[in-house]
Amino acid sequence: MKQLFFVLIIISVIGCKTEEQESKVSLDALTLETYFQNSNLPSAIMGYSNNEGKMDWFAFGPSVWGDKDTVSENNIFRIFSMTKAIASVAALQLVEKGLIGLDDPLDNLMPEMTAVPILTETGELIEAKKSITLRHLLTHTAGFGYDIFDYRLQSFDKSEWKYEDLPRLFEAGDRWQYGTNTDWVGKIVEKISGEDLESYLRNHITGPLQMNSTWFNVPDHLKEKIVSIGVRDSTGFKEYPRIPANPVSEYSGGGGLFGSPKDYLIFLNCMMNEGKYEGGQILKPETVAMMFENQLEGFSINWGIPESGLPETMGSFPDESDTHGLAWAIENSEDEMVRNKGAVYWAGVANSYYTLDKEKGLAVVYFTQFLPFNDKISYDFYRLFEKEVYTSLKTK
Repeated sequence: MKQLFFVLIIISVIGCKTEEQESKVSLDALTLETYFQNSNLPSAIMGYSNNEGKMDWFAFGPSVWGDKDTVSENNIFRIFSMTKAIASVAALQLVEKGLIGLDDPLDNLMPEMTAVPILTETGELIEAKKSITLRHLLTHTAGFGYDIFDYRLQSFDKSEWKYEDLPRLFEAGDRWQYGTNTDWVGKIVEKISGEDLESYLRNHITGPLQMNSTWFNVPDHLKEKIVSIGVRDSTGFKEYPRIPANPVSEYSGGGGLFGSPKDYLIFLNCMMNEGKYEGGQILKPETVAMMFENQLEGFSINWGIPESGLPETMGSFPDESDTHGLAWAIENSEDEMVRNKGAVYWAGVANSYYTLDKEKGLAVVYFTQFLPFNDKISYDFYRLFEKEVYTSLKTK
């Protein structure tokens, strides 16, 4: 029954393509449909865009688990860490205006951040000697981490902790560590601009780009577009509350946005076109170019993956041989089987992913909405779709 249902969906989608869509790259939709029907994923939506802004979408499963609709590019997802690239652009706008420098010490501007001590390997708390800069924050080299990725932070006693963040793990610039750096970037944007982050993004990024489904607090008239979210465990999928009960007043530049797949592809398309959009320029071309340049000197991204490797239920995100720009990871592997060296990518913790390849003029987004992160079945579906898009470009 599931097979017949999704075959009919694929046929109807292909049958409804416009004349403009027919002129675009042709993907093997049946390959994607077959993968989905052989999986136990509740739903998925994926799409790509070329540098002319032409988009194509492939959707599987319902927007609300158990319903009979089909998820679409206009549904609204929690995009989590895909927020980081948008917040990074906001900060770089302030750099362009001369309101902050990438390498300015932040001791005076952000004393609440720079006062956070460093937790040594032996468990001591020490005062930092080096200043944090915006470049450190944008490249995850400021020393802030997430406790889910570091045993020291997991076991740290927070009962009498007085600071606004957990201890830092090293001096600024010493290495790469994924963490709360971009949350601090959002606070910097608020402090310098005088606007809360929701207002700033609407006024300077999401509003101009007409990303009208992208919010920290989704407006009431859009809330029914929010998709199901849940967790996969040994018994299957369990759904969390779909619509937030209360608005947020503190905005997370590192992971707080809701948005639609179409909105995010619009954003990536703007970056692919050197910051240009119909009616204006989000960033200068030279700033966008800098975002795609390796910012890590002498080291690469490092998740601390054990020598034994990841559990078989997890995907292979990310490749620790890759580097980092001012907003995202940069593909650096010589043996990468799909994307070009120099393409950028990142993800959201509920198994959403994106790829942006300026050289090929290609942007890819993939959205599911469940935990835990890096689910192998979902990650492999993203990479399959990515491969199909790249292959289609080669045979165009």
